[in-house]
Parts: sequence; C-alpha cells; structure tokens
Amino acid sequence: MNKTLSLLAALSCGAALTAQSPLNVFPVAPVGYYGWNTPPPITSVMVNMTVTSQVTLQAISTLLSTPVGVVGTLEIWRTNPGITTYVGSETVAANWSLAASGRIEGKGTTGTLASLTSTSCQENGAGGGLVLNPGSFGLLVRYVGVNPFLIAVGTPQTFTNAELSVSGGSLQYTPWTTPIAAVGGTTGFTAWGFRGSFLYANGSVPHACAEASNYGAGCYTANGSAFQEWTDNATPNAAAAASAALTGKSLKFLPTGSGYIMLPGTAAGYVAPTAAATALTLGDDNEAVVPLPGAFAYPGGSTSNLFVHANGYVSVGSNNTLPGGPNYLPEIPAMLSATETAWWSWHDYNPTETGSGQVKSEAVGTVTYITWDGVESYPTTTANPSTLQFQFDIATGEVTIVWQSITATGPIAYLQQQDHIIGFSPGGVSPNSGLFNITTLVSQLLTVPERFPLQVSTTSKPLLGQTVTIDTSSPPNLGLGVNFLSLVQIPGPGLDLGILGAPGCAALADINAGTGNALSNLGLPGLSLQSSLPLPNNPALAGVRVFSQSAWLDATANALGIITSNGLELVVGIY
Repeated sequence: MNKTLSLLAALSCGAALTAQSPLNVFPVAPVGYYGWNTPPPITSVMVNMTVTSQVTLQAISTLLSTPVGVVGTLEIWRTNPGITTYVGSETVAANWSLAASGRIEGKGTTGTLASLTSTSCQENGAGGGLVLNPGSFGLLVRYVGVNPFLIAVGTPQTFTNAELSVSGGSLQYTPWTTPIAAVGGTTGFTAWGFRGSFLYANGSVPHACAEASNYGAGCYTANGSAFQEWTDNATPNAAAAASAALTGKSLKFLPTGSGYIMLPGTAAGYVAPTAAATALTLGDDNEAVVPLPGAFAYPGGSTSNLFVHANGYVSVGSNNTLPGGPNYLPEIPAMLSATETAWWSWHDYNPTETGSGQVKSEAVGTVTYITWDGVESYPTTTANPSTLQFQFDIATGEVTIVWQSITATGPIAYLQQQDHIIGFSPGGVSPNSGLFNITTLVSQLLTVPERFPLQVSTTSKPLLGQTVTIDTSSPPNLGLGVNFLSLVQIPGPGLDLGILGAPGCAALADINAGTGNALSNLGLPGLSLQSSLPLPNNPALAGVRVFSQSAWLDATANALGIITSNGLELVVGIY
C-alpha cells in the first residue's frame, strides 16, 4: 500500500509486546447462569478490588448472552480516592469515576462458557492502559448495549492472586439505582455475581487497543427472509405483546416467480378443522411429516411433504435441529440459518400438556391446513391455549398464516419462554433484512434466491508486529475485484456512487490516500480473495487507523459495472 505502507515502514523499529496475567473470577459451583434475550440498555456489577502491587489493566473477559456481531461497550468505573469499597456507594453516582472503557462484541446466546466469553480491551481516557496502584476500592463493570450472563452464586466468594483480589458483588440494571440485591440473597434475582477475567501486565506499561470493526454496507442485497420478534423487552411482556399484535391477524405470501409478496390481513380466512382432520403424532419439541395431495411449489423448489414442528413452524424438510440452539428457544439467527425453507410462527408450544388441543392437518381441495387447535404453551401449570393455522395451496403456491387466538398469558419457567418469531426464510444462511411490523405492514417483496452484499472483514487483530489478513466474500460472479487500503475514511453511509452510474453503492474509503490490491476467485496464480497488511512492531504506530473497502466487477449490476462492499476500520494497537 503506497502511502500506508510507507508510513508503517518508516516507523518499523521493533518493540516487544507485553504479556498479560489474569485474575480469573470464576464462581465455584454457581446456582445457575441466566441471560435476557434483549438486555436492558445498561447492566452493572459491583465488586471490591484490592491491589497489592502496581499493574496495568489491559482487558476484561466476561460472559455474554448477546447475538453474534452485536457490539456494545464495557466500562470500568472505580470509587473515588479514599472510598475503599462499593458498599454504601451503590446509589451515589458522585462517588464513582469512569476509569476505562472498550468495545465488546457478542458471540451468541447459546453455547459453552468458553464460546460465549468475549474480551474487551480497555483504555483510559488518554488512550493508554488503566494503571492500578496498591490499595482497595470499589469497581463497577458496566455493560452498555450487550447482555451479561447473570451468575447466581448463592454466597459471596473471593478470588486472589499475587497482585489482585476481588470479592463480593452487587447487580444493578441501571447504575446507582437501588441494587437488585447483593450477592448472597436467597429469593428472586438476588444471588448474582460477576464471572470473568481481569487481564493485566505488571507495573506501568505502554498499552493501546487493537480493534477491527465494520461500518457502512455493501450494495444490492436481495432479501428473501422476513421476520418479527417479540421477546423479553416487549411491553408489558412478550406473550401479551405478541397476543395483541397477532390475534385476529393473518400474513399471506403470494408467489411472484422469484419470491413472494408478503401482505397482512385479518383472521377471516381461518378454517376450523373438521372431524376428518388428522391429529399429528407430535411430542414436545419435535416434528411430524404431512403428505400433500400434490406437488407444492415454493421459492427455490417444490415438495410433496411438509415437516410440521410442534413449536409453530412448517418446513419443506426437517428443521428439528436448528443451528446454534434448541428448537424451543426462538432466535432470529437460528431462523435465518435454518437448513430448510420454512414459514414461522415460532413459540414454545406444548401439545403434550394435559388438556392441550392438538396440531392437526387436513386437505380440502387444493389447500392443506395445518392447525394448532387450542394448543398449550408452557408452563404446564397454567391454561394458556392458542389457535393458529398455516394454509398451503398447491394450485397457486400461496401460503397464509392465520392467528385466530394467541394467548396473552405467559408466566415463565425460563427466560425466552414467552418469545414469538413470525415470518419466512429460504433454506440456508440468509441476509438479515431487519424486522417488519405486522401492525403497520403494507407489503414487502421477498426475493429468492437471496443475495448477500460484497463483504470485507477480518478475523485478525491489528496488533503491532503481526500481519492482518483482509477477506473479501460474497462476490456475485467469477471474476475480478480490488481491495483498497486507505488512511482516510469516508464515514458511513459513505459517498453514493450514483453520479458514476452505481446508485446505491457507496465509497467508504478514500482511494487517493492509499492503494489497491487485485482480487480474484478465478484461481489465477498469485490472486485470491485475501489481501494482507503487515504491521511493524513499533509502539509509535499505536492508534493509527487504516480503512479498507473492496469493489467487484459486475457488468449486470449497474451502468458503472461495479459493486462495493462495506468498510472495515483497523485500529493498530499493542494489545
């Protein structure tokens, strides 16, 4: 890269990176781990910390329950000088000062403790590390825009190594309001503690965070999926909000030859099952196969069977095992990456509950009706039946979901038990089109096959002394492209290239302040969909920002014959 590489080369004298030591705060034999599907705007956990010898705090690793790719901020606050504990300062904001903060990104809502742990590099207000000198103070870990897993520990615990000690704890949904309760409570959401690691170096050392993040968007996405979700941030709760929005409504999918037009309607088209309807043999959380009276055409294929799942979705193939989590927890990423094309009214229904109605199938003429006929939701101690229906017309290819009556009663035995997701998604991984709202929907075009925008990304951390590999993905054809590296950003949404003949595509990096590297997926020698940026090992480069964007030749896309990707920002760092 002419200008960027010349700058980096000029500062290429080396300096070793500093290794960190952790204090692991891993509660022993916790009561349980819990996380909300949609977090409060801010959640905070307070602990007491004692420092025995000077360290530089570099990062914090902590357990999150946050969808992949959702980015928030982790902040570290400490009590002001002379205040040696958080106790007594829980509701006194004036006793606290922001000490450090950093970006943190979700890794999912289901998985192992290791797979859901995310690390946030921490910088003080001056861009360095947080130097902690010997002494005792209160520490507040504040989660903004991401959701920590809440750790029920039952009794206070202390964690100590040669340099640090952490003990106690208190959880607040909003800092400096009345605490929900201190660690050690016995009822409700009271016995909660922090789980994570404090990563630091001994002494006062240079520190700067290496970060990679996306901005802006690639052009010409074709969305074939649509969804609406009601989850635990809904008012007054997910069950009641879904009931209010869905009861008496319907959603129709009209074939266009290249997807659907999705239209809202009323429940007037509901057809009650007759005595000839077949009650499906469905256990809790599983599916049954329903033969159709003929071939049913759907966007991307046709089928003579439908796979009906107890939890409110119908597929053209088996979707009993969903990517990333159990089939009784409605999650948008799981819907968008389900293996088989499906229509969704996803909720944790339980047709095996005593007194529950059944899921029934019935073919009348060219239409096959799949009806949840008074089927119960969890928990089993509450009567809360719902009636909804999927209608598949093999003559026209139309699909209609009708919500006759959705229960508003949803006391929960576990988090997300009240959640609902409705919509449609073709099989395989789909672009995220964003939420629609059935109460305001007029119409929405769904295009199949779907098309992802050109994307630029990296799994590398832009650390001094290492090489960053930049990946370009989702090119629309076999051909050629270029990846640009620049020292000057054009902030999102970028400069629209319509004036050049590529409307809707944006420039997100100034190509005059950098250079380009050729890309190809043709198998040509020396070319690939990757480019590299070697970073010299010099602390003077810490904080330098490099911006990247890819472009691809596509004569069918627009008059200019190119499409562009999102932007990638790299912040060169020591940690």
